[in-house]
Amino acid sequence: MMVNEEHVAKDEEAGILKMLTIEPGTDLLAAEVRRMAIQTLEGGGLIYLPKGGFELSERERVLISDTANILTRVPDVENGKPTIIFDPESGHIKKYHYAQIQGKMMRAQIKDTARPDLEAIMARYGQWTESIIAQLFPSYQQALDRKRVTYRPFPRNSTQALHIDSSYGYPTQGRSMLRVFTNINPVNRLRIWQLGEPFEPFVQRFLPDVKVSGPSWLSILLARIGLIDGVKTKYDQYIAALRALGMRDKEYQVSAPRELMEFPAGSSWIAITDLVLHGAISGQHSLDQTFYLPVEAMNDPSRSPLRILERLIGEALV
Repeated sequence: MMVNEEHVAKDEEAGILKMLTIEPGTDLLAAEVRRMAIQTLEGGGLIYLPKGGFELSERERVLISDTANILTRVPDVENGKPTIIFDPESGHIKKYHYAQIQGKMMRAQIKDTARPDLEAIMARYGQWTESIIAQLFPSYQQALDRKRVTYRPFPRNSTQALHIDSSYGYPTQGRSMLRVFTNINPVNRLRIWQLGEPFEPFVQRFLPDVKVSGPSWLSILLARIGLIDGVKTKYDQYIAALRALGMRDKEYQVSAPRELMEFPAGSSWIAITDLVLHGAISGQHSLDQTFYLPVEAMNDPSRSPLRILERLIGEALV
């Protein structure tokens, strides 16, 4: 059984983030592999598959090797945005997904000739991630809510601040964000992340400065007409506030414990990203699939970000 447990950080004082490496050829159905995987994931660690198993055809590699093949315009700023979002429910890429770039709202404008191929890649990727999750975490399978597939065709040449993921227009309402990532770079370039301290000390550092209120009338209206995916709970508001406070704190971003992780082309990794502090440093061409994981489906619900926050705050958040 080719499984290795590693520690990404170097010492206890810096904070330890566990990583479970699952080597090619490992039986993902083996009871011990599944036990180690769920302990690592729910403990705020990262599962790393050096050869994940998702591959592009030669034709698909050629297609994405030049963004001019798939997009009508390339942004001037290389910060990894905008992204392309595939909705598995409709089977299509969202046409109006915007990102803010230097104060301007921009979206990835996809060429009509490339859209069917991109949608096929993203649909196939979503199905592949479902298979991986079903093998490693069979107890999750019935409870998971499969959400968006994200494709990042643009290069990132600036360091993203350490952060936990927030839901933006997709409130989790207390569910955890389980995400599967794959580097699909067609010319074998690395994707590099920084990984930060455990969730609880991060929360304890910024929680005193968090101020939340009830959902705004605008968010309630947008949810009712379907422009956002539900109303934000207190949990969503706390996570968003903690994320923002951490990202804006320049001293924290300089001094916080971290370790770099290099993900070669063809590799995949899995994490609960509202539990794991992370930030992209460089890379181009990656896919990720987001699932929402209900707390009740976890092997140990007390380790979920929802239950940790509720314990530290002293009140129910959903």
